[in-house]
Amino acid sequence: MNFIMYRDTTHLVVQGHEGWIDVAVTHYHAGHPVEVLFKWGHNMKPDGLCQKERLVAYVFDPEGNRKELSINEHDGESYAISFIPEREGCYQVVIEQSGIVTVTADGKHLLLPKKDCDNPLESSAFTQFARAILPVGHDLEGKVECVGNALELVPLQWKTWKAGDVINLQVLYQEKPVAGATVNLISADLLGSGGPLTKETGEDGWAGFTLHQPGNYLFLVRHVDHTERKEGYYDQRRLTATLPLTVIR
Repeated sequence: MNFIMYRDTTHLVVQGHEGWIDVAVTHYHAGHPVEVLFKWGHNMKPDGLCQKERLVAYVFDPEGNRKELSINEHDGESYAISFIPEREGCYQVVIEQSGIVTVTADGKHLLLPKKDCDNPLESSAFTQFARAILPVGHDLEGKVECVGNALELVPLQWKTWKAGDVINLQVLYQEKPVAGATVNLISADLLGSGGPLTKETGEDGWAGFTLHQPGNYLFLVRHVDHTERKEGYYDQRRLTATLPLTVIR
C-alpha cells in the first residue's frame, strides 16, 4: 500500500484556515461515479492538509436521506470522496471537522484542551462544514433544503449559474437566521488580484451577490458562539461553513 505524504497544517485553523470541496463539473449523471476533492487552506489557496481522522463525510440524496461516505487519500493537497447516485436530483455532500485548539503564551497552537496545555491563553472548540450541492442530471433548478448543520449557507435556489445571475443566500445558526454575518465570495480565478467580495446579512439572515464573471467561486461564513464554553476545555466555539459555486458564460 502506498502512503501519500502531506504537510499537517490542522493547527492553522486558529489563523483562519478552512476546508472546502472542489467540484470539477457543473452536473453529474445517475448511475455513474461522482468524485469531489476536499481541500484545506485559506481563500481557496491550498496549504497542506488537516488530519483525515478529524473528518466525517456524508451525502444527502434528493429526498434528504443521509449516507456516510469514505474519505480517501488523493494527493498531498486533497482527499477524495466519491459515491454513485441512483437517480437524478440535487445531492449534497458535507465534510465536517471538529476539535479544540489552544493558543499558549509562547505562541504555540496546540490541538489540545486548555487543561492539557502549559500557560494557555485561549482555547476554542472549532467546527467546520464544507458543503457542496451536486446536480445529478441536466438543467436542474429548484429549492435547496437545509441539511441541519449547526452553521449553514442556504441558497434560495440552485441551478446552472451563469454570468450576470444573482444568487441569494441565508446564513443559519442552529436553524435560526443570523443578522450581521459577513459572507465572503472568493474567486479561485482572481487570486492575488484583491480580497474576497463581502456582504453583510440583513435582519433575516439573507445576502445577495451578482455573479459578474464565469469561474470557480467559494462562499464562506464564520460565526463565534461565546456562550458555548466548557471549563478546562475551551472558552468559545468557532464555526465555519463553505459552499463552492461554478459560474459559466
